[in-house]
Formats: sequence, structure tokens, C-alpha cells
Amino acid sequence: MPYDAIIIGGGPAGSSAAISLAQRGACVLLLEEKRMPRGKLCGEFITPECFPSLERFGVMDRMLAAGAQRLTRVSLNTSSGKSVQTHISAISSGAPWAMSLSRARFDQILIDRAREAGAECLEGFAVKCCLYENALPSGVEALSLADGKQVSFKARFIIDASGRNSRLMLGKRERVAGRRGSRLYALKAHLTGVEPVDASVEMFFFPEGYGGLARVEDDLVNLCFIVDERTLKTAGGDPARVIETSLMNNRLARERLRDARVAGKWYSAGPLTFGRRRLARNGILAIGDASGMIDPFTGTGIQIALRTGEMASEAICETLTLSSGASVESNAAVGGDAAVPPLSTAIAIGNGSRAGSIVDEVLARYAQRYESELDQRMKTAGLLRVAAFSPRTASLFAGVLTRAPRLAGFIFRATRSGNHSHDGPYDGSGQPAE
Repeated sequence: MPYDAIIIGGGPAGSSAAISLAQRGACVLLLEEKRMPRGKLCGEFITPECFPSLERFGVMDRMLAAGAQRLTRVSLNTSSGKSVQTHISAISSGAPWAMSLSRARFDQILIDRAREAGAECLEGFAVKCCLYENALPSGVEALSLADGKQVSFKARFIIDASGRNSRLMLGKRERVAGRRGSRLYALKAHLTGVEPVDASVEMFFFPEGYGGLARVEDDLVNLCFIVDERTLKTAGGDPARVIETSLMNNRLARERLRDARVAGKWYSAGPLTFGRRRLARNGILAIGDASGMIDPFTGTGIQIALRTGEMASEAICETLTLSSGASVESNAAVGGDAAVPPLSTAIAIGNGSRAGSIVDEVLARYAQRYESELDQRMKTAGLLRVAAFSPRTASLFAGVLTRAPRLAGFIFRATRSGNHSHDGPYDGSGQPAE
């Protein structure tokens, strides 16, 4: 049986799209290459802007029950020892606190919710290519990693949530990510032996990059940091040596990590590129990191993944209900579990002579949502990237923030601003506050 939509990737973006579509009555297939639960390189910071999406999905309480830590402060620390403290409420209008939870648990909760909503979620399937009919996406070809068999799945809409190294969105030259020697890499591990972070997420800047510490569940602390390629090569790729020659150049980080021990394994990724990419290619929608990565120091990567998943779902459902003559107001309400009766009919219309125009309309609606809510945020983060990777600029910047701490809140809010028509202040009641 053909699906209405196939989603490639079971991270926050893919699960978000799967939940959103399934809640609206679509027949959804999600294909994830790994087996859940699995660790992931991530700062594991869940900004308050995520909370409305998590409430719409019905998983907010599950996150807290799984051990998510409440964070109320942000600390910015330069290599020279300057430090700026600010409250979450100063950088976000969503809530006076943020959360931190390991990606293993966060992603597991979301994909479980996608299954509950009615999406079929298959793990251990690696998508190799997209299939086409009449120059339009018609499905995907995947490899079952359990038995090595090739299998094809049919669908009218394909959503790529496979991450920053997407095979469907990037050509070989686009994966180079800058000049050799100056490219950026990230490392992450969970630690023990770190004194309580006191409900804070701590950011450390040093000449070779920057990184952050935040407590997650089970008395562990997540360390995630970015360094340049030269530092990584000099250390021979050994994480302990990388830390010693980079992160430890920050005096406060050196004090915090002197008794730290790694619990589990190291994760690494790179080379990294930041900023917006294409939102679609050859009729395939890109969401999450496949559509672009915002700089990690903003703390909004997970939120953008959740929102782009919802945006793609909204664009599909709105276009199809309009094509079928249904009322968007009555049939595309956000967050409901009720099926949308016209959706199956609209999918059938999309398979006919108007298929090409409907796909184009979906892409246009998705792009419009993205540009309204996220485009300016990406541009602002790009400007701040200059300060983050310049020791001299970062030191001067921190000096200014020390004398004018309210400025820190203003700057970080700029990476969260946009048209948040779906979001509002979170009051803990299960719905955004009025």
C-alpha cells in the first residue's frame, strides 16, 4: 500500500513531521537508519521555544518524567576569565526555564509518540535514493540493514530529515565544508565527576572554538564543543588531547573539568557548515539539519528541528485540504488527534494530472513559513559567528556584556525572534499562555 508521505530520519525533525502528519490523518512511513535508543552528538539543550511543540505532541510531561533537568541560567565564559550570567527568562519569552535531556531519551520519546499517533516507524533501514515518476517523487529505495535486502516504498511526498550529510540534498562538492585546515569539528561526551552546574548551562569560549556544559539525567553532565580542524589534527583525533589543547585554555573550564571522567563513548562530527541550505531538491522537502544548521551557541537547534517538521506537515495538509475544497480552519487544526477526512481524497487528487502543481504549492508554502519564522534568525546567528570564533572579538564582546548584562539577553533573543504564530509563553498548564 502506498503511503501519503515518507519521512527519512527519526530524529526530532523527522518524528515531529511524522507526529504532525499522523495527527491529521495521513498515512505516514518513517525510516530510521539506526536502532533506537541511540546517542547523538548534540548540546542536548531544549530551549523554552520547544515547549509549545512538545505540548502539541503530548510529550512534555514524558520528557520531565524521563529525567529532563530544568535550567534557569546561562553563563558565558571567555578564556581570559571574564564571565557573564543571565537568566533564561532574559533570553527567551517562552518560559523562565529550559530543559536538558540526552538525545537518546529525547528521540526515543518522540519516535514512540509518532507510533502512537499512527505513523509506521521502521528502524534499521538506510534510504539509498528517491524514486521518480514523471519527474516527481514517487517513493524511496532503502536497504534493510538486518538482512541486506533492497526494498522500495511508495509515497507522493518525501520529507528528508536525514541530517546535515543528507544524500538527497547535498552534492559531493557541497560536503567539503570549507578550506582544509580551517574546517570545524564537534565532539561530545557525557561526564561524571563534575560538580553540580547549579541549574545553569555554561558556555566556554577559547581560541580554538567554544563549547558548553549542562546537566542531563542520571547525574551526568553533557560536554559538547567545537574546534577547528588544525587543533583536531594536532591532537591526532584523540578527544583527551583535543580538550587539553583547546577547551582547557579557558581557565574556568579547566577548573570545572579537572576531576571529570567520561561515561560511555565519545561522539564526533564534521566538517560542519552553518546557515541555511536549500529547503527542497527535486521535489523533496528538507527539514531539520538537512535544511541547514543554526550555530550551536544559540541553543535553538532542536527547536528549529521540531518547527521545520511541523512546517512541512502544515504545508502539505493546508495545500491538500485546499485542493480538495475543504476548509483549512475546520480540517487542519494544530495539535488535534482527530483525522482529517479530506486528506486521503486530496492525496488522490495529488496523484493525478495536478500532481506537479500541488508539489510546487507545498514547496512554496513551506518556504514561506520558513522565511517568515527562521530566515532572519539564521542571518543573525551568522553575524554572531564572527565573534564566537575570534578570541579577540569574543573577549571584547564579553567585556561589554559584563558592563551591560542586559545586552546578552537582547542578543540571544535576536536568534529566537521571528513569526511565532504557533507559539506563546509556556505556563506549565499544558498549553501556551495567552
